[in-house]
Amino acid sequence: MSISTRSAPELRSTFPSTPEPLRLPQPTVRVPPTELVQLCYTLVHAAEAVGIRDLADGEYRPSDTTLEQGIERQLNYLLDQVGCDRPGFRLLEIGCGYGHLLKLAQQRGARAVGVNISPEQVHFCNDQGLQAYCGNYRDLLDATDWHGQFDGVIANGSLEHWVQPEDVQAGRIDTIYHESFQIAHLVLDPGMTDARYVTTAIHVKRDVQPEYLLTPWQRQPRGSDRRHFSLLHHWMGGYYPIDGQLAACAEPYFTLGAEVDGTEGYRIANDYRMARMLRGLYTNPKLLWRIARAWVHHPRVTNTMIECYFIERSWDWQFQGEDPPMKLLRHTWKRNPAAGF
Repeated sequence: MSISTRSAPELRSTFPSTPEPLRLPQPTVRVPPTELVQLCYTLVHAAEAVGIRDLADGEYRPSDTTLEQGIERQLNYLLDQVGCDRPGFRLLEIGCGYGHLLKLAQQRGARAVGVNISPEQVHFCNDQGLQAYCGNYRDLLDATDWHGQFDGVIANGSLEHWVQPEDVQAGRIDTIYHESFQIAHLVLDPGMTDARYVTTAIHVKRDVQPEYLLTPWQRQPRGSDRRHFSLLHHWMGGYYPIDGQLAACAEPYFTLGAEVDGTEGYRIANDYRMARMLRGLYTNPKLLWRIARAWVHHPRVTNTMIECYFIERSWDWQFQGEDPPMKLLRHTWKRNPAAGF
């Protein structure tokens, strides 16, 4: 599905580029970050050596020739959807990565704030003059100084990490998703009549049980869904919603306003990233050094990352074939003011 957005140069000429930052305290730790998820982004930092700073989907046109063109179009779509179209718009991004969306929001005149569990990525954002905090988005439930401070919220590709297989076994999956919508509702300004929350998330289309992810991947048949699921989890951590699950968990805080399937854009973005990474293995000593350093400090997870990404290509498997096992959905949620504040 083609996405129509204004280009970044057009927006840079419309809005000021240095908005006043929001004054917010560092949230107190309520829920420590999941160690495996935090570690995966320490390892993924190796990809920054070859200029890969966006791990989410894109939206590509036939004339595009680079990873960044589709990524930027998708990010501008998310900003349009959340209503970031005026100077002073206060935006919260949950899982801000290296801050590409925050930077585009700033160029629109927004006062953009990111929350992220990766120290490396938060440090990169802050070095670029962006406002980012290192911590778990779940800490915001009790961070009353943050409540009511934003006009819109975006979670672009972070949602898949919020639930772990152990949470599913314990019956907590819907509770965690429901809490995430509660948090988004709390941080939005109650005076905003059209406040929105925009998410992108991988959804699973095939049967997956938590035991598939928790069983060591070496014990699973090569090429099987179970092996790919296990490889992905033991590298990156996380679980996946199914169709309709998020909409049910959003009540009473939000209702679904729009849904776009971004699976093909994710597949194309992954192809660009894979080509760049493979080229970097042969031409970029910095990439090899970062992978070697990760292996010294975290050999087990680094071995899994190499097996998952480069050898068995489980990351690509998610979106390949006529009926891929996963799909990427972009959702625009409209806040329900009747839910209270």
